[in-house]
Amino acid sequence: MNKVKTEFPDFDDLESFEKILNALHDYGFEDVSYRNEAMPCLEAVSEFMYLSPVTLVVWVDFKDPQKSDAMDERIDGTIKQFAFEERDVDGETDNERYFDTVEGLIEHVKDVMKLGEQESSD
Repeated sequence: MNKVKTEFPDFDDLESFEKILNALHDYGFEDVSYRNEAMPCLEAVSEFMYLSPVTLVVWVDFKDPQKSDAMDERIDGTIKQFAFEERDVDGETDNERYFDTVEGLIEHVKDVMKLGEQESSD
């Protein structure tokens, strides 16, 4: 069972979360959801990108903005339901992007992974 189901029993978008997990599992992404976070997330460590390992994180917020910890920002459109970030070895966020759709998020993550594979083979 995915951690999202036990850590966020009231999460209202399991369909999107599982679609993302299924699409990115082969890239090493795993459900690392933890109830003390604002929302469920997936992580993968990419050792082929850059000079040191980078943690790639996908955040999936509640579908209903009223349930989000960032309710005001979700309602005014400042942030979206889906986010992707890269963290350096110190845990600092280096690159963060927001997406309106699951498909847009998945496409972006796959592009990042392909770019990293190309850089490591050069």
